[in-house]
Amino acid sequence: MQFGKHKERSNRERILLQFITLRWEKDVRGAPFSTARNDMEKAFRLPDMLFSYDTSYGLPYHRMLILHNKNGFEKIQDKSVILKPTAKNFKLGCVLIDSKEPESETSEYDVTFTYFPECGKPIRYDKRYQPLTERAFGLTSNEYGRVVYNGRHIYQDTGEWYYELNILNMLLTEQKDPNMLIDQEPLNVYNQIEILY
Repeated sequence: MQFGKHKERSNRERILLQFITLRWEKDVRGAPFSTARNDMEKAFRLPDMLFSYDTSYGLPYHRMLILHNKNGFEKIQDKSVILKPTAKNFKLGCVLIDSKEPESETSEYDVTFTYFPECGKPIRYDKRYQPLTERAFGLTSNEYGRVVYNGRHIYQDTGEWYYELNILNMLLTEQKDPNMLIDQEPLNVYNQIEILY
């Protein structure tokens, strides 16, 4: 009896996820601070834990929160977070990642941007004036994808505005190189960028 290669392959292959949030306030909204933000790296080294963790206990991803102020960039969160092991789809920020079960020996994911209030202002609408849900791209073996979106938010306690740029890097691979996301450029890029007043 011969077993299909898909099951063997999926035990080694995993989706690597890195979710970066860059946050700033009104005092650093314009130049020269906006130039520094535009020049900031869009990917960082992955923690070793992502490659050694047994995915039957959950899928780890890299979560970073970077604060931009007059002193520069400050990492205020840099950790690995575990997603539920039984989940076939994941929601990170405003991005849904749906696992497909193809009959071929490669894994595949659908990546969709879906507007939720947590995405911030302005609201993103489709042609029928409904909150936007738009397929960004599909991801198969050894493909690197990136979703970038921004939003304006309000601190509930002070009523002051702050701004966020979110970057979700994803790569479906068997390789275990922590520098994979910084050593290459993504094949698929989806941008949902608006002017933030």
